Amino acid sequence: MALPISTALKGVLWFVFFGLAKTFQYGGLAILGAKGLSEAFKKEKKGKDNSES
Repeated sequence: MALPISTALKGVLWFVFFGLAKTFQYGGLAILGAKGLSEAFKKEKKGKDNSES
């Protein structure tokens, strides 16, 4: 990284931002839920099948 800050602070920032990214990722999955996730996969598969024919 080209930030003019200490290595320790870079590590802390990386930890914070990575933690936030994972929080949003798992939060989105929890909101979507298992049923919504399976429906999303069905829609994606259906879209691929239509584009191939």
